[in-house]
Order: sequence, then structure tokens, then C-alpha cells
Amino acid sequence: MESFTRSNLGWESHAATVNEMKEHINAAGRTLAKLDDARKTASPWQATAIDRIKPLLKEIASNTETVIEYINKNPKRLFMNQYKDYIEANADVADKLAGLIGDFVEYGNTKNRLERLSSKLELPGK
Repeated sequence: MESFTRSNLGWESHAATVNEMKEHINAAGRTLAKLDDARKTASPWQATAIDRIKPLLKEIASNTETVIEYINKNPKRLFMNQYKDYIEANADVADKLAGLIGDFVEYGNTKNRLERLSSKLELPGK
């Protein structure tokens, strides 16, 4: 009976994770819509950031949908290589996205500091 319970917990855990994944896909969709709206008034460097972030968000959403489909079709094969490959691919894209966003945030902060210092020193603009 104990191994049966463990098996059910494993599947229940994955089912809960699938629901969480669906929520994340919906959040990614809302974020993409906000990025599209923000791009209309963004500075050139911010528009570039949006243009580079959007494909990665779309890729994560697509990979996540594939994982959900795989789980739904193969509930007893959750530890097969294909499932692991989907998860690893998503983790890789998420790491790349996080790095890209971090770099753009750092650029924006540095640009703002430079502009404040330039103003303080009363340097001529470009």
C-alpha cells in the first residue's frame, strides 16, 4: 500500500505542477500583451529589449504547452528522457531570458546614473 501511495503522490504532484504551468503560460501571455503596449512609447533601447525578450517568452510558453500535452498523454512516463528533455529545454531558455533581462536592467540603471551625472556636471548633450 505504501508504494501505491507514493505513486499517487508523484502523479498528484505532477498534476498540481501542470496547473501551475498553465497559470504561468497565461501570465506569459499577459506579459507579452503588456510588452506590446509598452513598446509603443519605449525608448529605442527599451524597444530592443522588448524585441529580444518576446521570442524567449514565446518559446518558454510553447515548450510549457508541449510539456503539458506530454504529461496529459503519458501520465505514467513522466521520467522518460523526452519529458526530461522538455523540462531541461525550458530551464535553459528561462536562464537565458533571466540573463537577458538582468543585462537590460543593468544597462538601464547604468544609463540613468550616467544621465544624472552628466546633468549634475552640466555636460553638453549629444
